[in-house]
Amino acid sequence: MRRKICLAALSAILLGTTGCAAGKIHERSYLRAVSVSEKDGIGLTMRLFSAEEALTASGSSIDEAKNRAELLTGEPMFTGYTELLVVDGRDCRDILGHMLNEWKVSPSCMVICSSDGRALLEQNDAELLMGMTEQAVKQGIAPECDVITVLTELCSSGCAEVAELSADGSVSSAVIS
Repeated sequence: MRRKICLAALSAILLGTTGCAAGKIHERSYLRAVSVSEKDGIGLTMRLFSAEEALTASGSSIDEAKNRAELLTGEPMFTGYTELLVVDGRDCRDILGHMLNEWKVSPSCMVICSSDGRALLEQNDAELLMGMTEQAVKQGIAPECDVITVLTELCSSGCAEVAELSADGSVSSAVIS
């Protein structure tokens, strides 16, 4: 009986602690999809769960570009629910490693390739792009492309196969390095 009371008290304390933190969810932006471009520094094009339009920011590093995006939204950005990463296919290992280890993106976050990720995210809803990628995987057009699988392949063999989406809606398979 004493053990049950202790467990109940501990549960109440833990739930009370998380309840206070959960009250601040409206004070953050939640990243759904991001495209990383390395032309003239680092450029990020982002789709947030709460915004209709894509957000674009740049900087000398991924984190500086993210900090500038936070200034534009006026809120800190939470990256743990990110569902889609769009890369251009060049030197992706460091970018994906940074996203996984520093931004703490979800291990199930999909990685796709596009020659113009900025236009892809500006012109298309993130949910549509994720659906296209999932269908390409189910139909065997593209391999599994979650960030863990892709990063593992990049680290072990130097290249990985992912879905490639183009602005015209076509899906194919591409090799990134």
